Amino acid sequence: MDPRTGRMLNPNMEFYKLAGIADVGDIRVHLDIREENDKRGVIGLGEPPSIPICAAIGNAVANAIGVRVPNIPMTPQHVLDALEGRA
Repeated sequence: MDPRTGRMLNPNMEFYKLAGIADVGDIRVHLDIREENDKRGVIGLGEPPSIPICAAIGNAVANAIGVRVPNIPMTPQHVLDALEGRA
């Protein structure tokens, strides 16, 4: 977003900026290392924190404005369209 105009600077998926490590707060990982869980063998750990990001942002936006925005990226126009359609 341009801080002066509020316009989206990367409005399409080709140039949409994905959140990087500097954009995301601290993520604390707690491992459950009980013996019964070790029987499963090797499992992934790196991907799960990145999966719920869109849902968390979507829930925060819906909580803030009172309506869900069904489109990603949540551009200002998508937010305005969602607000226009609420009862």
